[in-house]
Amino acid sequence: MRTRILTVPGFHGSDNNHWQTWLEHQFPESERLTGVNWESPRIYPWAEALERQLDNMPGQAILVAHSFGCLVSALVASWRPEKVAGLILVAPAAPQRFTLYGPKSESQKNLQTIVGCLPEQRLNTLGVLVASNNDPWMSVVQADQLSRDWGLAFYNAGEAGHINSEPGYGAWPLIKDFVSAMLEAVEPLPGDDVYQLGSWNSARKRHIPRTYSIVSALATQNVFLQYV
Repeated sequence: MRTRILTVPGFHGSDNNHWQTWLEHQFPESERLTGVNWESPRIYPWAEALERQLDNMPGQAILVAHSFGCLVSALVASWRPEKVAGLILVAPAAPQRFTLYGPKSESQKNLQTIVGCLPEQRLNTLGVLVASNNDPWMSVVQADQLSRDWGLAFYNAGEAGHINSEPGYGAWPLIKDFVSAMLEAVEPLPGDDVYQLGSWNSARKRHIPRTYSIVSALATQNVFLQYV
């Protein structure tokens, strides 16, 4: 059964100039998270909406998330690993900046954040976390640590801000390459009834050394992720 692409935007959603919108046009069968209020980023309602959407999709999906959507996607991946073929988390927002009721304001200093809601263990799926040196929503140091905590590869996009439409991330060939590589990696070999996610298909010599977390290169022809 064919693996689907499901994009998960963050707070305020993703506008027409955002790379997630562009990516959806590159993969016409992709879907976007529905059933949430983009102006009210609440971790559990969003996660429950994403879980329902996954349940209504045949087979498994690669979640391609941005900002607050990365936190939602990681949580759902920990709930339903059998439905998540892979994770591509771009510019995650710091969970310390959100409460259960939405963005944390100065008047809500004593409210509990959503840090304790998120998985503390490695996620049982392929995945890469893409971060920026000057992202106002999460430091690159915190992003790198998060990738290690969740067992994901890490890619530093450089001086890219929040990696959204504001700094010009609309058409973004690199993200298409990441998705294409992951789609190829999780497709079962002929005769496989079920492909267990969380490792490269060894018969295709695609393997992620789980003790490493840096994406060093992306081949441009037979696209695959290389780790050092």
